[in-house]
Amino acid sequence: MEQKFDALIVITPADYDRVSRNYNRLVKYLPAERIIFIGSEEVGERVSRDLPAEKTGFLNENDLLPFADVEAVLKERTGADEIPRGMTGWYYQQFLKMTYALRCEDEYYMTWDGDTIPCHNFSMFADDGMPYFDLKQEYQEKYFVTLARLFPGMGKCIPKSFISEHMLFKVDFMRELMAAIENNPALPGERYYEKILRQIDPDQLIYPSFSEFETYGTYICFRHLGSYKMRDWHSFRYCGNFFDPDTITEEDFLWLGKDFEAVSFEKRATRTPESMAIFSKKEYREKLSARQILEIVQEESEGYKEEW
Repeated sequence: MEQKFDALIVITPADYDRVSRNYNRLVKYLPAERIIFIGSEEVGERVSRDLPAEKTGFLNENDLLPFADVEAVLKERTGADEIPRGMTGWYYQQFLKMTYALRCEDEYYMTWDGDTIPCHNFSMFADDGMPYFDLKQEYQEKYFVTLARLFPGMGKCIPKSFISEHMLFKVDFMRELMAAIENNPALPGERYYEKILRQIDPDQLIYPSFSEFETYGTYICFRHLGSYKMRDWHSFRYCGNFFDPDTITEEDFLWLGKDFEAVSFEKRATRTPESMAIFSKKEYREKLSARQILEIVQEESEGYKEEW
């Protein structure tokens, strides 16, 4: 039988509202016992109003890890009296996902990005019971600079990336990783998150300079090689540039699901009537798959691209 685990979604009220029309699909398709939303009390009110109590829950973010504690470290590191909330939030949401391991009673837990919607059922375990690392293609050098300072000798260990809008964490391994950081006297500070932030140069803190996914995946490769299986994960990161989360239909999900496991609606997405028409025209869909259309679009674009 497959392992039982919960899925965590760390989210703000505004981001919840932006995509919540599709959250019935989280309840239907995420392979989790329960979906635990982590955020402010406003998020909790929305969850209790919108989603079935037997399948979902809520955890106040400050009960897990006070926002002010992370913000205080950033103020001390930068010397600033005020820190942009988005800057603190980038690190804070990752630390919330890590800290959950200290209270989780299951063997595993999964984190899932709140702007990402599954297209259909999937499993996080292979037929032999091994958990999956789902891989995509992204590389941010700053993540590995910080990683190497936390764990000297560790570096990028696979050609692809562990960043795939979700991850299945083994509780014992995450606790071990956090303890390894906290118990290292060469790293100044006390709590693991303080030590992480102190390994990022002050002028680099404003940029994304730490990834819990890359750090955990790399740590497992070096310390627990063979404990996960790796598979390619095909999701549509820039779906929000072509589909509106308020108007996307079940027919759209069925069609997209032939090529993608999930689709994302990032808050920075920019839609135009022209971009939305690219994937919605009937004559295009009759001749081309979503993957084929995206590959054509990507030929003319720069930056991150989906790969197969």
